[in-house]
Amino acid sequence: MSMSTLKELAVQYATKQPKQVDALTEKAPILDALPFDEASHGLWNAYEDLSNIQGAGFVEMNAPLPVIAADADLKKVDLAIMGGEIEVPEDKARMFGGKEQYFSKKMDAILRASGMAAEKKIIYDNFRAFALDHGAALSAGAETDACYSILAVRFEPGVTCGLYSPEGFKRGSLLDSLPINGGALYKNAQGVLVFGMRVKGYFGIQIADPRTVAAIVNINADNVPTAAQVDDLLAMVRADSADTKLFMHMRCKNMLNRYKAGDGQGGGSLQTLPATKDLNRTFEAWNGIPIVASYNFLEGAETAVALD
Repeated sequence: MSMSTLKELAVQYATKQPKQVDALTEKAPILDALPFDEASHGLWNAYEDLSNIQGAGFVEMNAPLPVIAADADLKKVDLAIMGGEIEVPEDKARMFGGKEQYFSKKMDAILRASGMAAEKKIIYDNFRAFALDHGAALSAGAETDACYSILAVRFEPGVTCGLYSPEGFKRGSLLDSLPINGGALYKNAQGVLVFGMRVKGYFGIQIADPRTVAAIVNINADNVPTAAQVDDLLAMVRADSADTKLFMHMRCKNMLNRYKAGDGQGGGSLQTLPATKDLNRTFEAWNGIPIVASYNFLEGAETAVALD
């Protein structure tokens, strides 16, 4: 079973507004990299949580075969709504040449903000929360409430992935746009005559295996994860370069530069080529696992976590 990114889904479904996805993911690199599976039942997804798995084994010729089995609990994940409403007063709409022109000029900014908000929720309410709830977290040692996190996520179809509903794409866009009140004027809560529009899509996150998400928390400039901790983080999720990514804030990524720019802590040395003026102090992968840096992580504002 293959998964698709939002941009790949846009090619398939968003034929009327193909550029919408570019604005949605412009400032949300994790959302851009997230692979999605189609939800099994429109607005929710059913999956089996396997346990007590007994696999096949070798036996002597003509000997009885061992029992193979896998217990399964049927579980359900509800999709959430990514969307919102926007209004414009009647007179302002006229100044912009009409409500359509006004909403069109605002839509890219709205989509960028929507993508950033969705990504922040995925970071903290899904991946980071799951790692902490399931004991899959390491501490870099900071004890103040001015911390960063690093997340490792291994994506697997039907197990750990994004979810989408084709129901949200029926009008040819990733986020369906619909005029409020049929496009006619109405009074808002403040009694002002306005035109309105709402945008809406149905998406979700599924994490069905605790061996696919892990975190390093309590990171700051004085408490940078050791190289061994990052290696252990990847081992916790059974990382593979084909399906695993490291997520972190850019400042957190910069802290790891010490392991490339040798500073007496086991790092390498900087290299520049005679033909270039570019001094490259950073790296894009750790032992082959791609790093995705996002400014939608809190910037040194996470609360220190006490781990058991």
